Amino acid sequence: MKLDFGPRGILRIDDARIIFRNFSGRPDRYNREGDRNFALVIPDMEMADALMNEGWNVRIKPSREEGEMPFMYLPVKVQFNDRGPAVYLQTGKARNTLNEETVSVLDNIDILSVDMDIRPYDWQLADGKSGRKAYLQSMLVHQQVDRFAKQDEPSYAEDEDFF
Repeated sequence: MKLDFGPRGILRIDDARIIFRNFSGRPDRYNREGDRNFALVIPDMEMADALMNEGWNVRIKPSREEGEMPFMYLPVKVQFNDRGPAVYLQTGKARNTLNEETVSVLDNIDILSVDMDIRPYDWQLADGKSGRKAYLQSMLVHQQVDRFAKQDEPSYAEDEDFF
């Protein structure tokens, strides 16, 4: 995974791994109905420290076994409005733009890699509590395509000389 801190605090991430996908906004034990989100896996402590130093809400779960790295991730919200997000799905050679109605397909596909930009939202309550939330700004998802579904293969059913 490659991470860059862009202008206006935007995170630019290439070759990311995402988990806890809920692009449909379905309700469950950890999610209210309509809340779309996912988590960005943070692969090492150095990256986690860099994000936390910039104010990002990195979650760290202790390792299950002694000597293992702790499990680290950044929760990311997905909220469709006039500011985005722009979400693209690359399937073979085809690139499709996903919208609020179609983005839920990302919950159930095999993902090869993800490139994304995440924008910060800094908040502060009247009692002085403050923090930073991560919002998806744009994303390109590369779908893992099985050998039977590849679009770049010729269709022999349409080839008259095949039969």
